Amino acid sequence: MNQPIIDIGILTIRDDEFRAVLQAFTDDHAIYKGRHREYALRTADAGQGARYRLAILRQIEQGNGEAQEAARDLIDDLQPSLLLVVGIAGGMPSDDISLGDVVLSTRILDFSVEARKFQEETTYNVGGGPISKSIAAGVANLGARESEFEDWSSDLPAKPHVNLAPGKFYGPERWRRDVRKTLRAHYGRNVPSRPPRFIAGPVASSDRLVKDPKVLFPWITSARGILAIEMESAGVHRATRDRTPMLSIRSLSDIVGFKRQDAWTKYACSSAAAFARAYLRTQPVPRRGSPKPEGGSVPAAVHEGSKEEPGLQAAKLEESFANLISLRHFPDFLYVAPTESTTQKQAWFLLNQGVSRKSADYVPGAWTIYENNLYSLVDPERSRLKKIIDVGGLEQFNSSEWAFSDDENKRRLFVRLLNHALRDDLWSQGVRYYGDQDVYAFMGRPAEPPRRLNYANLKLRSTATVVSHYEHKGTKGKRYKYLRHGAFQGRFRFLGGQWYLEITPTYRFTRDGKELDRYHADRLSGIKRLERNRSVLSQLLIWQAVLRAPWPRADRPRLLEFAPLISFQFESSIDESSLTALDAPAILPSKEKEIEG
Repeated sequence: MNQPIIDIGILTIRDDEFRAVLQAFTDDHAIYKGRHREYALRTADAGQGARYRLAILRQIEQGNGEAQEAARDLIDDLQPSLLLVVGIAGGMPSDDISLGDVVLSTRILDFSVEARKFQEETTYNVGGGPISKSIAAGVANLGARESEFEDWSSDLPAKPHVNLAPGKFYGPERWRRDVRKTLRAHYGRNVPSRPPRFIAGPVASSDRLVKDPKVLFPWITSARGILAIEMESAGVHRATRDRTPMLSIRSLSDIVGFKRQDAWTKYACSSAAAFARAYLRTQPVPRRGSPKPEGGSVPAAVHEGSKEEPGLQAAKLEESFANLISLRHFPDFLYVAPTESTTQKQAWFLLNQGVSRKSADYVPGAWTIYENNLYSLVDPERSRLKKIIDVGGLEQFNSSEWAFSDDENKRRLFVRLLNHALRDDLWSQGVRYYGDQDVYAFMGRPAEPPRRLNYANLKLRSTATVVSHYEHKGTKGKRYKYLRHGAFQGRFRFLGGQWYLEITPTYRFTRDGKELDRYHADRLSGIKRLERNRSVLSQLLIWQAVLRAPWPRADRPRLLEFAPLISFQFESSIDESSLTALDAPAILPSKEKEIEG
């Protein structure tokens, strides 16, 4: 199946959410296998006689990391005009909404990054932000368009019973009292049943399944007005930022402090899906038309089994990749503060003065010293960096002023910060920068087993050994062990008003996981002679997987986010049987063998 034109992408998490969405959208069903995922295709009423084409995806696991990866894959595969997150969420005790009601996100509050210190309360570096202004404006006006919803809740089953027995509540006494009071106002005796309603407001998201009301207390004090709590929208917000509008549509299946009932989970799944169907009738984004080529119509494709003129071979679309990966997002702000340090080496000496390694707080690496000023992509007041600056002189600027400046000195300084940010991010993913080679390489030691990495190849997921163990037998029979680390040289390039990371794959051979092997240069030149184009492409795809992998840390945010490798398609009618095979087995130098440990 050729790539379909998709208007709306819908992301679900749980199986019951996925099935509810499929049940809400039953028209024109099909399956499309993209480069990254498999999608269920449907159509939906877009109002005024128009229809949307939908791609529905269920992510593999819960959590913001998987949600970010799934959303990016959906966008890369199908380029929808809008991405909806449809499913259930936990709610706060409220007089306005309760179980079964629907919350539309006007803002995503990302509580994924938290700091826990001994004998101190947990603090949060709240991320996220508002949804697209165009989508938010439409959501704000939905109350005036309810006539277009066509009684969206009429097909929902009857609301389940709500058991308000004291044993159904948990948490601090005051919290239990508030939850019971608000639930009684909605579902108590003699309270007439009402259809579910919708409301727009902030949605809080983290990688933690929140069941303890005490976890919410610092959230409530740092961000007022939270209506729903879930585990995926922050990841989707990161993936869609500055690229594709997103909206979270969540129905409340439980209230924090009230034990969830399975019947309400099922009801809330159906409620969210039904509202998503009604919402699309307001046509929140324009329909995408089929692209028309300049100067004529598209020639019909030749399918297997079809008849074609003898001697003619249909041209095939081939895909090629450049070694450039687009920098999709960098920190919004750049901080500048006076410092007495003249070099980074001197600054690090002052930072570490009187601090033991065991008790030392993390110091972000995305900063540099230039002309007695500290420039940083992270707020220096939030780390030990405040020790070496004049806090009174700290200024905050929009990073774009440096990133896209006509002043080459500003852009050169920005590149230095990008390089430090890249080193910081990759360190958290087991990749270290080595100045002696000017490369980034996977970390590994002789005592550890070979390191393997799962990544998306062109058509399927593959596994590659990125740190391999070898043994060399010398002329006198003595055996020496060494390691081969996958590596790349990275250069940030400013091309056509856009920042890219140029990736040049290479290797690093070490004797102990750190120091270069004595025969490093010979081994590197030997393997470069043996490698073919497909091997280099595999390495590019491996580094793409690392640079775009879900963020593994909860104590600090990712600094740089990347789009997929730059690719382009071209027509090829070359007979592949005439080409030399690229899958030749790897050849190791004589008297050497790979150690599988």
